[in-house]
Amino acid sequence: MKVLKTRKKNVVTLDIGAFCAKETVLVNPIDNTVHQSQQLRSLTPYRCTYGYDVLVFVGYGLFVHCLSEQQIIALLSDRNITISQREIGFLGKKFIAYLAIAHQQAQQRLNQLMSHKGGYILHIDGTCEGGSPHLFTGMDGIAQIVLDNIKLPSEKAESIIPFLERIKSNTATRLLWSMIWVKAFYRQ
Repeated sequence: MKVLKTRKKNVVTLDIGAFCAKETVLVNPIDNTVHQSQQLRSLTPYRCTYGYDVLVFVGYGLFVHCLSEQQIIALLSDRNITISQREIGFLGKKFIAYLAIAHQQAQQRLNQLMSHKGGYILHIDGTCEGGSPHLFTGMDGIAQIVLDNIKLPSEKAESIIPFLERIKSNTATRLLWSMIWVKAFYRQ
C-alpha cells in the first residue's frame, strides 16, 4: 500500500466532542484500489461534520421527545457541542431520510416476521371534537404499536375502507417506525 493523500476533517461526536481527524488515504499499486478509513466512516457520514450519534440525538430530541431546536442546542451545549439552529433542522431531515432508507431495506424481513407470528390484531378507533374531522388510529393490539393515523371527514365505510387498505399495504414500514420510536422511548 502506498499513501495517496492525507486530509483533515473536523468531526463532532457525543463521546469525543469536537476534534480534527487526520485521515491517510491509501492506494494499492497492484489494482489501484483506494482504501479510506473505515473507523472514520463509522463515526460520521461522508463529507459530514456531525457524527451519527449526534444525528440520532437530534432526531430523538425532535421526533420522540418533541424538543424544540433551542432545547436541543442547550442539551448539546451541556456536552460541549456547539451547533446552530439551522444545523439542527438539517440533521432532523437527515434523520428522517435515514429512517426511510432503513424501513425500505427491512420491509421484507418485517413482513416475514409478522407472517411467522400469524399477523397482528388490528384495533381502530376514531375521535373528534365538535364538527372537526375524525382522527382515526390503527393499532396492533398485542404489541401496542400504532400502525397508522389519518383524519377522515366521517365514520362512514367509504372513508374507512381506504384507510384499512393503506394499513394493510404499509404495515411493515409503519411497524418498523413504531418499533424504533418505542425502543427510543424506553431507552431514555
